[in-house]
Amino acid sequence: MHCGKRESESGEGPGPPCKVFKSSNDLNSWDGVQNKIEACMELRCLCSLKLEDIIHHLQPLINNSCSTEQNLLLVNFLEWAASSLHDDLASGFVCGSTQLLVHHVLQSTVYLDKLLQNTKVDDPYLQYCSSQAISSLLPSSYCGQEQVLPAAETFLQNVINQLELCPTATNSFPSSITNLHSSHQKTTSHLPGLGLPGDQEMAASVGLELDMMLGSSLNNFQPNRFQDSTEDNKISSQKLENQIWRVRILHDFVSHASKQKDEQLPERDINESCSVSELEDEMLCQEIQTKCALIKLLEPVWHKFTMTLSNTVGELDESFKVSTASHPHTIESEAGSSRTRQTCFLNKILYTTEGFKLWRALISVRANLNFVDSRNFSANLSLPVHQLQRSTPVVVWNAVLDSLSECLCYGSTLGLQSIPPEEPCQLAHTLIRLVRFDGFLSRVPYSNESKGFGGSCQHTNDKESSKPSDKSVTNDLKNGPNDDFEDDYNKAIVQKIIVLVLKSVALTTREARVDSSSGESDSSLSSHESGSSCSSDLVIIERNMNGVYKQLDKWIKTVLPVLPDTSLQDNILNLLQEQDDVLIEGLLCLLDTYIALQHPSRDITQVLPDSCPTKGFIKFLNLVGSDSSVLLDFLVSNETCFLLYLLRYLKFILKDWSNFVLACGTDYDSTISVIINLKSSIQRLLTKDLFPYNISPVYKLLGRIQILSQHNKN
Repeated sequence: MHCGKRESESGEGPGPPCKVFKSSNDLNSWDGVQNKIEACMELRCLCSLKLEDIIHHLQPLINNSCSTEQNLLLVNFLEWAASSLHDDLASGFVCGSTQLLVHHVLQSTVYLDKLLQNTKVDDPYLQYCSSQAISSLLPSSYCGQEQVLPAAETFLQNVINQLELCPTATNSFPSSITNLHSSHQKTTSHLPGLGLPGDQEMAASVGLELDMMLGSSLNNFQPNRFQDSTEDNKISSQKLENQIWRVRILHDFVSHASKQKDEQLPERDINESCSVSELEDEMLCQEIQTKCALIKLLEPVWHKFTMTLSNTVGELDESFKVSTASHPHTIESEAGSSRTRQTCFLNKILYTTEGFKLWRALISVRANLNFVDSRNFSANLSLPVHQLQRSTPVVVWNAVLDSLSECLCYGSTLGLQSIPPEEPCQLAHTLIRLVRFDGFLSRVPYSNESKGFGGSCQHTNDKESSKPSDKSVTNDLKNGPNDDFEDDYNKAIVQKIIVLVLKSVALTTREARVDSSSGESDSSLSSHESGSSCSSDLVIIERNMNGVYKQLDKWIKTVLPVLPDTSLQDNILNLLQEQDDVLIEGLLCLLDTYIALQHPSRDITQVLPDSCPTKGFIKFLNLVGSDSSVLLDFLVSNETCFLLYLLRYLKFILKDWSNFVLACGTDYDSTISVIINLKSSIQRLLTKDLFPYNISPVYKLLGRIQILSQHNKN
């Protein structure tokens, strides 16, 4: 029996249990046709069956005349047919009968509506299978078709219309912003600006912070409106459970191609009796087209949806305290009420995580979608950041941070752009202000000492007894954190926070450098006025970035058992070393920040201490064992931004060779040896014409370094 097998093989977790029926002597009966279908599923071909027989076999699903077992079998069959068709698109050859069946199913919304109705029944297996079937069928309206089938757009619009949105979502403000407003009313002090153009006076004040993020004037801001509308903005637990499946369907639809790329599908053995259809290139997987279609449908309601999602994140802080409260003497009715609250709390967690997965998929650069088409979906990402608290479940923290990191895609996109887009820059400004002035890092639930719902329940009763002795800690601090301390903190969330801060700092300094460069070329200003203004702006930027680095350094040393004099850069690289892409992106951010704030008239080591790019490069070489073949693998692979990092670092050291030699110190010979070995490895590949792209810019820089090193040796 094949039911549920595809889900478990794809790594999605266990699928629904297989239902096995006994053979029937009458092959024209429902069970007989089902047995023949299962035999065809093994061969991944439906050509031995007539389309009319299959359609007749599916009628009980449409007529609501099938049992639960039959319903589950038919749903799984539809999911299999759509998945098989889409999996075969990569080869350009599909089973003709399977293609005709899927085309028939998607001619109208009848089947899709029935599957959506199944997500409301009180059967988790049927809910799951129906959701998977919808997610598999919908992309087939675009992929493998000469023309888009209209049923998909109609159905998607119906799903979006069923989303529960807060009726007063536009009047809802994060609680932290309300607190900032109260603080602003009591005092006349303003938060310092970041030194960006237009940010000298009011841009960093709490009032304009509200204006920039929410489009609301501080004078008209009424915190009571948020408090009064809180109850109206809450979605009931029953409705929330239904919303989870709808949001999941939208996410799976827009990310279906990414799922297929991540999986290694087995090669299909084409059956000789199969009527194979050959598809043209324009009929293969239409990843960009499906994403554009959903963006167009979601755009009118996206603002309210994001406000609803942010409000739900804020509700988790209060719900967590209620759901985890326990009493030694609880009567039965109170126990039932407690279970209801816990169910509601878990539904909120699932809703928010699915919502942010959808958000991340829409703004992902993986589909090579034009940023202009999806820029509106990045505008409100700062809202949920204000709602995150210490007691917010870790799984929700991770979902929010993943979405923020996707928007601040520095290594793959933003670090390459001469003029960064406004939306990611505003998000970076917000994160920097929160880190430096609002104690954002103190809210991060990094402790692993105990876990509640979502993994973030902190108890302090046994905290002292769980600490290692001072002697054992001191012996291991010099080499940074090790496996003995992995259980003391959540490494994943700590890594995400660090990379997010580094991206925000790098993007902000890069934006400031671009603006200052344009200011220097402004003919309307004298050279003295322009230079003075740009210098003043950079001083403000430096002070703010220095403050952020200090906050990050203090927080890391609170989280990790490291010596007080350990450099921030070493701690960061030690933390990020397990993930190559994250490690290299962190190095790129540190390098770009250093270069952007470099100025001939100032010593940058006083502004950004312990951030020397050469020291970081040497540390990186130590982490990879000073093996040039590892660097070559990074260059050949497209999974990291190492090419961009290496190109900029080589230019950096060639610009000031004497400082590079001085910074290397006793590591100079070993560092140069790795660089020259890398050049030799690239040369061998170029000789055989095996390098996958034009590496000549990097190769020429490596050649110049080799010449300079020979001069030093002489």
